[in-house]
Amino acid sequence: MVGKSSAPRSLLLAAVLLAPLTMGGAHAEVVKGQSRDLGIQFEVLGGESWCRSDVTVALTAAKPDAFKPETLQFVQMLGRIRAVVMDQCPTAEHIAFDAVAQQRPVLSIEMTRLTLWRRMVQLDPRTRRPPCPAQEPASGECGRRADAYLVTHRLMRGARFAQTELTTVLDDWDGAHALWVSGEMIGKLTIKEQSEFAGRYASNGQLADAISAGIGAQCGHDGAVPEQVWSQTWSQGSPREVAARGFSCRPTAGPPSHQAVLVTSVGPRLHVFALLAAGNHADTVRAASTDLALAIGEAR
Repeated sequence: MVGKSSAPRSLLLAAVLLAPLTMGGAHAEVVKGQSRDLGIQFEVLGGESWCRSDVTVALTAAKPDAFKPETLQFVQMLGRIRAVVMDQCPTAEHIAFDAVAQQRPVLSIEMTRLTLWRRMVQLDPRTRRPPCPAQEPASGECGRRADAYLVTHRLMRGARFAQTELTTVLDDWDGAHALWVSGEMIGKLTIKEQSEFAGRYASNGQLADAISAGIGAQCGHDGAVPEQVWSQTWSQGSPREVAARGFSCRPTAGPPSHQAVLVTSVGPRLHVFALLAAGNHADTVRAASTDLALAIGEAR
């Protein structure tokens, strides 16, 4: 994985085997059981129609201290449950584990296809967001990383993003608030406040033009030749506007690089997506930009 783990909020999945875990039923409509050693019972919610993109697993115990996400045994239990769910519902993209003791929520943890099921991320049971330190405001860097995590999981679903892996999540990384790979392409999301650009750009398209011009100037400064390839805007002039700009940078030696920038706004914030691929992948970057723009439109 790229980036640093931030346990217990983000835990690497260590294993999927836990001998004391027992299952009930062999059909998709009955997925429940217990870990006798941990004193935890589990049941997939939703009845016979539980197999969806989003699956919820209820965990119950007599006492709150039964749930210890920092321990290997607890991690192994969730991994084993995930393996059973995926065996019976391979189309699932998101599994939420909601833990309750004495009829009160204790914690929520999720695993997702977008991280290739490699991480378990702890959420605030009330807000369903990765928590930030109490002293940091929601507009701070942790808040932006949490937003980026939620945005990517909301957008990157289904066949369009089947080859996409979110590699940096909720980690301190100066380059962006989220980073992913898809085949030969790298993508990143940076979240900005619209107030940072007040009075400078009248639209998302103008900001996209400015960003691409800056990258093109850097390309020329390095001795390569920048080439503007394409420009496209969805819902132009509306609050839903998604502006995309694609271009290539051809060095004097070595393969060219192909980039795209997409800018959209959500409330007081700007979401700036950047895609990059090297070699003969200009069409790949443009197709990925279109998929991303369509996903943004569908998610609103």
